[in-house]
Amino acid sequence: MKTTMLQLLEKPRLQKPVLIEGLPGMGHVGKLAVEHLVNELHAVKFAEIYSPYFPHQVVIQRGGIMRPLKNELHYASKDDVDFIFWTGDVQPLVSQGHYQVVERVLDVAWDLGVRTTFTLGGFATGKYEEKRPAVIALGDPELVRLAQQHGATTEMSGGPIIGAAGLLLALGQSRGMKGLCLLAETPGIMVDPRAATVVLEVLLPILQIKVDLANLEHHARLTQGMIKRLKKEMERRILREHKPPEEEEPSYIG
Repeated sequence: MKTTMLQLLEKPRLQKPVLIEGLPGMGHVGKLAVEHLVNELHAVKFAEIYSPYFPHQVVIQRGGIMRPLKNELHYASKDDVDFIFWTGDVQPLVSQGHYQVVERVLDVAWDLGVRTTFTLGGFATGKYEEKRPAVIALGDPELVRLAQQHGATTEMSGGPIIGAAGLLLALGQSRGMKGLCLLAETPGIMVDPRAATVVLEVLLPILQIKVDLANLEHHARLTQGMIKRLKKEMERRILREHKPPEEEEPSYIG
């Protein structure tokens, strides 16, 4: 394979679909969120993307079956709105690969009528907090204002948006597409269903659709419980390590 290949399994007929991207990244936030939408809306896969810029490994499935790494495009409809979802195993390893894969997706999306894109991801904070993660909105001013009405903020401590979450919007803008990036705060060192949940809590009202989030919320509670147990265990270990040795009582013979 010398170049990125996008294989159409079928060409769906859609009415002004919205493209929503969620690939692996910080906390797997975007991937979790988009895969939840794919499952809840019973989306249909219509394209697969293979690239020499993906990591040089394969996925081992049940029964010892292996397959190459790939991205996928799915389509679904909800409340008279058509959607295209982009998710997958990985993102490209190098800049050239990112540009190539994004351009392939944009070619297909434009041909299918996409004029608005949303990208979902995580913003790493390096720490876990009990409070609800903030959702940062970036992109088209009109869409950013809409996101703010549903709880998002524009406060970001700086730094670039690396990968498809930023590049899809930038390259789409050059084609006349509007776009919005939603990033949820996440520790960045673990899969974070809580951050994926809050991203969707901002996105869904913007799209004016309702999707059951119970499954994500359940996994978020499990993750929070696990983190709390780990923190307590770490605190106990620290106390044990810093506890002064007990003084021995004197013994007498006589």
